[in-house]
Amino acid sequence: MTASGLQGAPVTKLWLTGIGLASALAGLFGWRHNLRLQLAAAPNGLQLWRLLTSLSGFSTWPEVLAALVLAYELRVVERVFGSRRFASFLVVAGVVGQALTVAAMRLAGLRAVAGGPYALLLACVCQYWRLVPRSYYVRVAGVAVPDTWGVYAAAACLVAPRLLVAAVPAAAGVVAGMAYSADVAGLGRWRLPLWMASLARQWLAPVVSARSARTDADVAPEHVDAIASMFPDARREHIAEVLRMVGNDANRAVAMLLDSS
Repeated sequence: MTASGLQGAPVTKLWLTGIGLASALAGLFGWRHNLRLQLAAAPNGLQLWRLLTSLSGFSTWPEVLAALVLAYELRVVERVFGSRRFASFLVVAGVVGQALTVAAMRLAGLRAVAGGPYALLLACVCQYWRLVPRSYYVRVAGVAVPDTWGVYAAAACLVAPRLLVAAVPAAAGVVAGMAYSADVAGLGRWRLPLWMASLARQWLAPVVSARSARTDADVAPEHVDAIASMFPDARREHIAEVLRMVGNDANRAVAMLLDSS
């Protein structure tokens, strides 16, 4: 049995809430123009605060809907990574993605690109492609596609309608995700400080993650014990979550944990 909903993914839940709230406030108060990342709005060519606001929300509701669906599907990445590493990954992807976006805009002479966390979402798609195995194939319109096709379809639905203005941040996200996977300059090993993770767990976890009554009862305790001995730094809850994702298959769980380490 796999975990349902956003169980085991508190960072994803907070991220979903943030995207929806930021997009709604931008629409309500007429701030949508502030979500664009643009280079010609200040004497020095860049308003630094836009590096943050352009990652917060989207300017149109079709984008918001597609992004929320995609981020929800990508919750699997957090379950494999663990919440602290996933939050660290989002920070790295945001910094690298924005740097690459600005560099590409200057090289191409672009004044602005679409606002929204395209880079973060596409970087997550890269991790999903690397970590989540294709278990079986289904037929869609007569074509055999892997069972993971929904994530890639959601990503296409997000980017394709605004391809001309979203291609640069989306491509930057893909490159950032690949750089993270390859551990370029130690990016894949960087983690948020423990004190920051502890504060988030203390103050934010009660708000965004309701405790589920489910325990490790639906996974084999001997599998959890065996894998815990191989990954002493991994929490038992994290190991159990990965086991649920792969149908209690210990070999596949070990492979996923190795890939995510």
